[in-house]
Amino acid sequence: MVRDSNTALLPIIIGLGLGLFCLDQLYLPRGISTGVLYGGLAILSFLLLPYQKNPLIAAAICSVLDLTGIVLGPTVTGIPFWMVVVNRLFSLTAIWLPFLFFLHRRRAEDELKQAHDELETRVQARTQQLAAINQALTTEIANRAETERSLRASERLLQQSQEELRSLAGQLLTAQEEDRRRISRDLHDDINQRLAMLTMDLRRMEKEPLTDPGYLRDEIRLVSERLTVVSDDVRQMAYRFHPSILDDLGLVKAVRRLVDEFSSRTGIRNDYVHNDPLAALPDEIAICIYRVVQESLSNVARHAHASHVEVEVIFEEEAVVLSILDNGLGFDIEQPKKPGGHLGLLNMKERARLAKGTFEIEPTPGHGTHIRVDIPLIHGGRHAETAHSVG
Repeated sequence: MVRDSNTALLPIIIGLGLGLFCLDQLYLPRGISTGVLYGGLAILSFLLLPYQKNPLIAAAICSVLDLTGIVLGPTVTGIPFWMVVVNRLFSLTAIWLPFLFFLHRRRAEDELKQAHDELETRVQARTQQLAAINQALTTEIANRAETERSLRASERLLQQSQEELRSLAGQLLTAQEEDRRRISRDLHDDINQRLAMLTMDLRRMEKEPLTDPGYLRDEIRLVSERLTVVSDDVRQMAYRFHPSILDDLGLVKAVRRLVDEFSSRTGIRNDYVHNDPLAALPDEIAICIYRVVQESLSNVARHAHASHVEVEVIFEEEAVVLSILDNGLGFDIEQPKKPGGHLGLLNMKERARLAKGTFEIEPTPGHGTHIRVDIPLIHGGRHAETAHSVG
């Protein structure tokens, strides 16, 4: 709307120029210049018309009209023609000097406006860049704060783990000393004394005269039975340090023997579920599984007050899974530990870790305890069908 109204002013300015031309040709002599008035129209066109071509058109028309007046304008006696030409050229100067001045000014204004717009664009871009940098800094500060909190939490966990390891090391040393003391007491007070008694019986039999062969045979049989009992006790003592049955029969049968002995000794019923691997197990995995079963059954016998326990040894494609579930009292694992408490759990967890496996325990107070150990197998392959036996 504004552009149309400004453009409509061009014909008006041209009409004013034609009016000046008519005035110049009809009423004013050649010696009187109307160039100043034409320059006023040029200035007026710049002030009223914002587009450069409109003032240019107005100045050009005024110039044509001014030059046309050289030929068509009325003559005055005594005024030479050259003065008329100079007068008209002076009029052209009056027209074009303001035009050039305002043209230079408008270009300067346009350049200033363009520079202002570019500056605004650069300021907006810089503002957005600073906002992005500020957001990135805020995010980085938050990440650093989170990292610091994680590091502090990790340090606390590390310190707690170190304290637990120190406590475990001390408990293990104490347990080792107790085992050594018990072994020494068994060897000295039990095995050694029984061997000494057998030696005394043999010497007595050696000194007595051979008068009754039947009596001698009975004495020899008693000594032989007592030697067998001593031999069994020594074998059981050695068995606690390394179960040779693992080397002789393998893991599955060794666990079968362990579960049967547990049931016969405690009267607790058992279910033993297993499947046999086609390939031999590494020693560290077999010992880990066997010791975890041994420790778990020992805990069931001492603390669980259970009537039934289920043991599963399942060989999957890439792992062996041990599961031990009892229906005993359970316990609350979050309760503070007593001195030396949960040593067996720490021992089982450490054995699973050394075998590159995981150890999980889910105790439910009043409903029993579930222990699960997963150990990855280096070799794959299929396994035999599942066998299920009940004791």
